[in-house]
Amino acid sequence: MSADTTGTGTQRLARIARVVNLLVPGAGIILVGREALGVLVALLFTAAANAALAANLLFPAEWSPGWRAISTGVALGTYLGAQVRFAQTLRDQRRRASAAHRNAALRAARAALLAGRVEEAWRLLQPLAPQAEDDLLLAYRLAQVLSARGDRQAARAAWQRVRRLDRHRIYYREVLDNERALSEERPGPGGADETPRRQA
Repeated sequence: MSADTTGTGTQRLARIARVVNLLVPGAGIILVGREALGVLVALLFTAAANAALAANLLFPAEWSPGWRAISTGVALGTYLGAQVRFAQTLRDQRRRASAAHRNAALRAARAALLAGRVEEAWRLLQPLAPQAEDDLLLAYRLAQVLSARGDRQAARAAWQRVRRLDRHRIYYREVLDNERALSEERPGPGGADETPRRQA
């Protein structure tokens, strides 16, 4: 199954779960895989809704206007809280899925780079390139791939980004070596650039 197909299925499930959660608070949270949390939310809403129903429709004479208003407010609050909790659950799941995809891509790109499959490594990391602005490991791996591809201008900018992000100077020596090599190299035969191919 392709990543696109999986992503489409996940989005469809999220849309269905959103509708279900609007109709039955907590049920949508269960549908997206947080069963315990969904059951808890559903129980809280059910208790609040039953109290409001009893106070306002079944036994209104036995409840004071103040308690009827409070029970209604609590029921509405738990309903809205269930929708907020559902949205937070979806955001958390998307963050975890994004992190898992990023980690898998980094591992696969490193393996491809070590095996000399530079274009494969580039295809794996290119979709993640915008995230490299604040992700040191991703920025480092992209710099390696761009150097290996022979893209001098992009590689130079990539190593400069690694230098900026590397506050603890983890890659300091490698950044210096690559920046020096990129600044010193000259066009090869036929005008082609001779670019250093450093891999780690």
